[in-house]
Parts: sequence; structure tokens; C-alpha cells
Amino acid sequence: MPQNRTILAHIVGSAWLPLTMILAFAATGQATAFAQPAPKSLAKFVKKTTMTPADKTSIGTFVDRYTADLAGDDASLHSTARQKLIMDLHGVAGNRATPFFRETYAEILLPKLKDILAKKSPPQSIASCQVAGELGTDSAVTFLSRHLTPEQEPHVGTRIWSAASLRPLINQSNVTPTRIVRVLRDLGRAASAETDWSVLRQQLVTLAAAIENTRSEEAGSAEVLDSGQATQAEVLYTVIQRLQNGDLDMLRVLEPQMQHVQQQFLDQRDPDTLLSFAKTTGPVLGRLYDAILANWEALAENEGAATLAGRMLNQGEVMIVLMNNEIAGGSATATPAYGQAISRGDRAPLEAGRERWGQGNGG
Repeated sequence: MPQNRTILAHIVGSAWLPLTMILAFAATGQATAFAQPAPKSLAKFVKKTTMTPADKTSIGTFVDRYTADLAGDDASLHSTARQKLIMDLHGVAGNRATPFFRETYAEILLPKLKDILAKKSPPQSIASCQVAGELGTDSAVTFLSRHLTPEQEPHVGTRIWSAASLRPLINQSNVTPTRIVRVLRDLGRAASAETDWSVLRQQLVTLAAAIENTRSEEAGSAEVLDSGQATQAEVLYTVIQRLQNGDLDMLRVLEPQMQHVQQQFLDQRDPDTLLSFAKTTGPVLGRLYDAILANWEALAENEGAATLAGRMLNQGEVMIVLMNNEIAGGSATATPAYGQAISRGDRAPLEAGRERWGQGNGG
């Protein structure tokens, strides 16, 4: 308001303006014609460690400009608005962005994104999740954590991107490891209640990102890894049980996740972490044999599911054997060919594998 008074005084001093215009300005306290234009980018702010009121006003004007486009019905504006809102958090500019800038920007931006998600329009909501994932703050993690479950968020696409957008935040050093650990637990609970396989798949991929995190030791790498590992094992147990109960869509979740599990184990160099991983995950994978055998008749009638089951069990057994070697100090190898056995309707190789490596045995 003081700025408006200054402008008003200037207008009053301009004798050539009609009195009606002066009175109109005074009555509204606004002056659209004198409004500060939105900056084209936030590059000049990213390195700052303090902000003046004018700086925050400028950032707010930028946020208002592009969240309006993001929230609007013109789909052609959504992509540009999303890129504008995150462009100074990427690349060279992103590397220079101070924690102070990130926190200030998030404080201004997140309420706008919250309003967009409240409207429950999937394209705008998905874009809002993607923007939040680049902020690099605890508050952004909290924002996304509130859209993980069907009860919180009815739209599948928004739940997918709420889970996926957590991944860049996992490796952002400005996000505290304590906050990451909490959201991994939230993600585990959400996965246990999730009804859509495509969401569940992305939730597990995010847990894999936590296990494979690139944080420094000082930034809590081990803490995040341990939490991700434990939560992944819990979710895998639940998914395998659903498969055993007849939900063949769980094969779409498990088969690609086996590749992540393999990478997590083979990339790990710390002996204690390897041993913990083997003890936590090996017994869970040992349940795969029973889950496949329980669906034997259904797989005989579903070629696509049978193919996924064979690939999943092949990868799973290789990992079970490696994990058992880690626990027992063995040197066993495995070259399973369960896809062929399933395709020809031959249960014997699976039953033999279960006898040797299944739950309660090697696995």
C-alpha cells in the first residue's frame, strides 16, 4: 500500500489527468497499468542467500504468471509453464541454486501447486507433481507424500507422478535424510494399499532409487539405502502374496523390479550391506516359486503372463543363489530356463527349484 500511495501522489501531481481517474485509483488501491511485469527467468535470484521484499515480489509475480498457465484449460501452455517453473533448478543454474533460494521459491510456489491439485484435473496435477519434484526441499517431499494413496488421490496418473517425482528429491542434498526415510515409509504403506499395478510399479522404482541413491555419506546415503532396502522387501512380500492369490497383473510389477534388485546387489561393494540385503530380500524372493505354481492353470491360458513369469523367475533364482552364497559363503551358480518349462507345461523344474531354493530352503 505505501507504494500505491507514492504512485497516487505522482498521479495527483499530474494536473493533466482527470479527477475521475484519480478517484478510481484511490478507491481500488490498485494500479494494473503500473504492475511489475513477470521476469523471464529466476536466474538472477538462484545464488542469493538473502532476499529483499522486492525480490520476493518479483519471484511471486513469476510464479503467478506461470502457475496461471499451468492451471488453465489451454493444454498448449502447460508444457511451457512447467518448463519455465523448473528451468532455473536444472543444469548449471540448478547447481548454483542455494538452499535459501530453493526454500524461498518453494514457500511461494507450493501453495499455488496445492491449489492446482485440489481441482483434481489430471494433466495439470501431473505437471504440478513434476514441478514439485525439482524443488529440492523437505516441503516438496511433504507435498508429494500427500498424493500417494487412493484415499488421498483418486487419479492414477497423479499417484504415479507423485511417486516418480520423489526420485530427484532422494538425491538432492538440500533434502534431509530424515525426511526421505519418512516418505519411504509412507511409500511402503501406500504400496500395501495400492490397487493399480501401474502405480505400484512406479512406487517400487522409487524405492529402488533410494537403494541406489547417490547421496554422500555425510548426507545420509546409508540411512536412505537401509530404509529403501527394508521397505522394498516388505512391498515385494506383499506383491508376491497378491500374485500367489491370483492377481497376474503383479507380474507386470515384479518382472521389471527383478532387474533393479539385481543391479542393487551387484553394484554394492560394502560387505555388511550385501549381507543385510541378502538376509532381507533372499527369503522374500524364495516365495516366487509357490506364487507361480499357484497360478499354473491360469498361466497356461495366458501367453503374455507366462512369458513374464518365466523371465521373472529366471532373474529371481539367479539373485536367490547369489544371496545364498553371500550368507553361506558358497559358490553355487544358476542358469535357469523356467520360461521354456512354463511354455511346455512342465512343472517339474519349478518344483525342483522350489525344493532347492524356495522359501525355507536356500531362499
